[in-house]
Amino acid sequence: MTDKVRPIVILGGGFAGAYCARSLEKKLGRFNADICLIDRNNYFIFYPFLIEAGTGSIEPRHAVIPIRSFLKTANFLRGEVTGIDTNRQSVSYRGAGSDRDQIIEYEQLAIALGSITRMPAIPGLHEWGSQIKTLTDAIALRDRTIHLLELADVASSLEERRALLHVVIVGANFTGVELAGELQYLLRQATRLYKHISPNDCRVTLIEITERILPALDPDLADYARQRLEGLGVDIMLKNSVKAVFPDGVETDAGGRMFSHTVIWAAGVAPNPLISKLHLPVNPLGYILCERDLRVRGFENIWAIGDCAVNLGPDGKPYPAMAQHALQEGKALARNIADVLQGLPPRPCDIRTRGAIATLGGRKAVAKIFSIKLRGFPAWFIRQMYYLLRIPGWSRKVRIALDWTLNLVFSRDIVQLGIRSVPPDSSIRKIA
Repeated sequence: MTDKVRPIVILGGGFAGAYCARSLEKKLGRFNADICLIDRNNYFIFYPFLIEAGTGSIEPRHAVIPIRSFLKTANFLRGEVTGIDTNRQSVSYRGAGSDRDQIIEYEQLAIALGSITRMPAIPGLHEWGSQIKTLTDAIALRDRTIHLLELADVASSLEERRALLHVVIVGANFTGVELAGELQYLLRQATRLYKHISPNDCRVTLIEITERILPALDPDLADYARQRLEGLGVDIMLKNSVKAVFPDGVETDAGGRMFSHTVIWAAGVAPNPLISKLHLPVNPLGYILCERDLRVRGFENIWAIGDCAVNLGPDGKPYPAMAQHALQEGKALARNIADVLQGLPPRPCDIRTRGAIATLGGRKAVAKIFSIKLRGFPAWFIRQMYYLLRIPGWSRKVRIALDWTLNLVFSRDIVQLGIRSVPPDSSIRKIA
């Protein structure tokens, strides 16, 4: 307890950074600490609900958490981080609407800048492919899907109609599998409103380079997921990937050509590009190397957590990049910073994976919670209840619960939200 202000700066307001700041508020109430969180957005996305928000299962704004109301006493600065000076212990950032860098000093610095979708140098992918990383991405995909339904309803041939309604998803881990199930379910529901489209005209193809989908889950759960997706009409291509993307289709490694107007890349992540400019130790893939106590290697007062960092478990293996791990790492880092400010040594970050769940469309899922395996509706229900309890704010919990309840009685609205302009029909492959 000292009168000296102890500045703590957190870079990144995703799961890891936001929960670190909130935990620090509780732990440092007795200290004269100045906690400051910097992020380009004044919100963070509750990622477990991202695909549901994009496909209309819940209202999109219900999956967004405003940072200013999430925090109680910590300061929030909306801006773009441009660099750090480890000698002067300062961070440079560019505030919203400004063209000049500003400087903020730190005593303790936490880096939680997250990740981006890894988009490899595949011909045509950057021009004609898309990703699902933000709420804007998810809603834009929904708007695009509905626009393609409108075009398909007046298509002049069966081949043209089926090409318009063919979605190719590359990567069959959690994001790819969940997106495939929800999109196929949405498309088949939507066909009831279109006179000239049948459910058989809608097709989602899921491409995975390994020998099975959901490699992070047990084989029997992955087999159930595959059977469920195929039952919905999803085509699954294993031991394959996309070799090139064209305006009207894709070419696979096997040499096959498929006609499609929508290609979504969900195969892997990469660290935030800013990491490469911070002059911190990184592994060959560009992720920040950390000690077991979450400190960046070679630094006493710089820490890194979440998707941008290599945080090692007791077995020496990195914790997987999952929302539950980011949340727990944020809380562990808050504890360690509080210990350091009290003159105590930081402790190793020992967190536990509580389980893994993948939704499969139509209120079905597969889950492994600790050692318990669940399939179908029970897995989906437990997933929804778990995340409903985890999402911040009672008003948001009630709104999401109402969304789900109404979906049991009424069909979801098949309507564009207009968050992005739809491209001209002549260049429909390009997402605006």
